Amino acid sequence: MKKDNLIDVVMEKIKEKGGRVTIQRLAIINVLLKLDHPTAEEIYQFMRNEFPTLSFTTVYNTLHSLHEMGILREYRFGEASRFEMAETNHHHFLCQKCGGMKDIEDSNITVHLDEKLSRHYHILNTEVVLKGLCQDCMGEGI
Repeated sequence: MKKDNLIDVVMEKIKEKGGRVTIQRLAIINVLLKLDHPTAEEIYQFMRNEFPTLSFTTVYNTLHSLHEMGILREYRFGEASRFEMAETNHHHFLCQKCGGMKDIEDSNITVHLDEKLSRHYHILNTEVVLKGLCQDCMGEGI
């Protein structure tokens, strides 16, 4: 989906959930489309020059309200969280050392439920987060 279309979809979702489409929300959504799985701190730093009166608390609260509306996904890493637009389900790799997060294509991971679980649960979708060390951090040691 193109960026402009995605922003229109997100604005509609916000309105459907009873939220307001504010300049701050639109700016944060635009940053989320530019950065790869950013933290609230990374978004705040990215926006500081263009929005000098914007506080970290506003960024943090906006991210969490968008998450509650189902517009964003949040992935916790220690005391920080990484965020992304919740356009489609997919898997991730999360580096336990640097906190970097990368998308992994669905075709690269297979999830199989044994028969016992299949009888007790109807799975609608899966989302796997693999945790370990990225290539850069493997070279540095733990």
